[in-house]
Amino acid sequence: MVLAHRLPAVLVAGLAGVTLLSGCGGDDGSDGAAASSSAAPASETEAPDLASGLLPAEAFGPGATVVAVSPEQLAQGAGLAAGTEDADIQPESCRAAVEGTQPDLEDFDDVAAVSATSGGTATVEMLIRGGPLEDAVEQLGQAAERCPQAQVTLPELGQASISFETLPVDELGDGSALVRYTTVVTGPDGMQVSVPTVIGAVEDGDRLLVLLTIVADPTQAGAGIDQTAFADLLRKAFDTQADALG
Repeated sequence: MVLAHRLPAVLVAGLAGVTLLSGCGGDDGSDGAAASSSAAPASETEAPDLASGLLPAEAFGPGATVVAVSPEQLAQGAGLAAGTEDADIQPESCRAAVEGTQPDLEDFDDVAAVSATSGGTATVEMLIRGGPLEDAVEQLGQAAERCPQAQVTLPELGQASISFETLPVDELGDGSALVRYTTVVTGPDGMQVSVPTVIGAVEDGDRLLVLLTIVADPTQAGAGIDQTAFADLLRKAFDTQADALG
């Protein structure tokens, strides 16, 4: 993956709180199955396989490269997002908003995910089950109100500003939220790169659906996020998992 001015991908990933997965080596996707992890053996649970609730490859549009992503790859892709205790976040009251852009996967029993890349954008869909769901959607939905803009500094890597904007979203499941946040990263040479991201989350019973699209390579022509199309994809993702998992 190439970012403008070749800023460190781990810096962008950590500060944006997202997974830059277009370069991850997942399953080849030829069988349509997504990687998943469950703490309980299949013989000990009657719950349907979580990966069966993920969107099919064709839902991401023609030309998209779709691969399954394991929980281990999600953790690796999250980079510094899981280690924000080392970051200086100002104002400090914004820490919850910055950290809330990605759930801590170690807190959940079952995770399934898929990544789709097209042009300069990458989309990640995650389904999560068996963990603390109660505050995830609310925290994301209140991010812009609590923290319109945050300044983040990570040791030896650089600085970024993150601005949050709440977007309209359909009422889905037991609660839904849609947020656009833009990370402006300043590299060691003073060069800046703006990384827009849209993230949606829906709570549905004991499951959390997270859908995220990031402009992973702003240098590519046409790289951008259609917010209306994203909202439509979020609804489709919700309907797909509801139909498959009950």
